Amino acid sequence: EIRADGYGTRDFYLACFLRCIGYQLINLRPEGARKVFVFRDRPSRREDVLSFYSDMAKVPPSTFSATIKDMKALLHNA
Repeated sequence: EIRADGYGTRDFYLACFLRCIGYQLINLRPEGARKVFVFRDRPSRREDVLSFYSDMAKVPPSTFSATIKDMKALLHNA
């Protein structure tokens, strides 16, 4: 099911992974002292998230590292 309001996560590394595999970040929503990364949802999201948590995902390490740096900058400038 694709959610109209997007898919949100507070998990920083999951958010980095989703960016690496092409999910579009559509919002960075405040939630108390933390932020929620909101992505345009996809039909494959459930499988994508499960592949991340089950260590079955394949992302080039240099891409993941660069995305982490970008996302940290986004958090600090939000």
